[in-house]
Amino acid sequence: MRFAFVCDDLSGHGNGTSVTAYRFAEQLRQLGHEVRMVGVGASGKDAFPVPEKDIPVVSSVSHTCGFRFGEPDEAVFGRAFDGVDLIHLFLPFELERAALAWARVHHVPVSAAFHLQPENVTYNARIGRAPLISSALYGHFRRVLYDRVRHVHCPSTMIASELRRHGYHAHLHVISNGVPELFHARAEAAPLIDAAGRIQILSVGRLGKEKDQSTIIKAIARSRYKDQITLHLAGQGYMKRRLMALADRLGVSMTIGYYDEESLAEVMRCCPLTIHASVADIEAISVLESFASGSVAIVAQSPMSAPSKYAVDSHCLFAARDVDGLASVIDWWAEHPEALAPTRELYLEEAKGLRLRKSAEAFERMAEQAVADDELAYRLRGSSVAVRGASDLALSPGMAHGMATAALGGPSATGAR
Repeated sequence: MRFAFVCDDLSGHGNGTSVTAYRFAEQLRQLGHEVRMVGVGASGKDAFPVPEKDIPVVSSVSHTCGFRFGEPDEAVFGRAFDGVDLIHLFLPFELERAALAWARVHHVPVSAAFHLQPENVTYNARIGRAPLISSALYGHFRRVLYDRVRHVHCPSTMIASELRRHGYHAHLHVISNGVPELFHARAEAAPLIDAAGRIQILSVGRLGKEKDQSTIIKAIARSRYKDQITLHLAGQGYMKRRLMALADRLGVSMTIGYYDEESLAEVMRCCPLTIHASVADIEAISVLESFASGSVAIVAQSPMSAPSKYAVDSHCLFAARDVDGLASVIDWWAEHPEALAPTRELYLEEAKGLRLRKSAEAFERMAEQAVADDELAYRLRGSSVAVRGASDLALSPGMAHGMATAALGGPSATGAR
């Protein structure tokens, strides 16, 4: 098949949504498909870059998050979409909505993905969970895009359930974003206590409010084994200075750094424990990458965060924001090193079903259904498919910051997930 992937910002492999797009594209190519990439800064094979859209105030705010909005370009659309079997949309912004309008006029099948979690938007807009605003955003995204698409890729059952709860009627396909083969374990696990007598703990994620790395730092400070622990934060974000100051004040040994994918995979293989404390996450691919690499994942339980479903043991869970609860879990692992190897094996078994190739194969099946359903509708209804014009989002600077930061989604490599 010939696919066209439309995603606002494809300028770097450092934002999570674009990483997902590039990963899926490469895997689909390995399966024999053609994939064209449409977005700002699109590069590599079959790239069709579009101009950046300059939105007063909003763009300057989004730039601070490393995100750029795409400007619809009919000439680019005409070249990129010529002869494709399916146009797949990654975000609910103007570029994707214009691509949808183009597809309906030209009778090209369309599918979409749900990668922008409203709760991530509100946390990054510095207004917290804000259920009413989150609910309004779910409704807005549904009206401007998802009501007009028959098949939607959902990276987790959690987000699929939320979409159903908010009135989404499309066929929702739960497909993990998938773990590349790069993230694999060594034959032998890293010991809980290394040769220097220290416990190495990793946490991967954008340094933002909803990722809640502060709970991890506070929990380590309350652990009986505080003086033996080194925490490694793999990530970037606006909370970096605050987290460094918190660790310094509490006397927690900590590093913060940027890791490319290969370096991150190696760090995951070297750290026996990975902690993910986020209160809002559509999937948190970094959790899957960590346990696929042989690190035992300890995950926060939160109604708006998906990865706790992968926990293989009660000692791999704690209530979100519960500092004392996490400290107790850390202490339990420090006192039960013999549990590390069997738990690691359970996670490695679970990882087998989450590989990127399996996700791409599931995407193939979704694409076949999307093409068949849209082609049937085009035949039955001709050009009568109703599509409203793509209108600009009316965003405050704070909400623009939240949307742009959340849209980054974040690759594990830069800690944006």
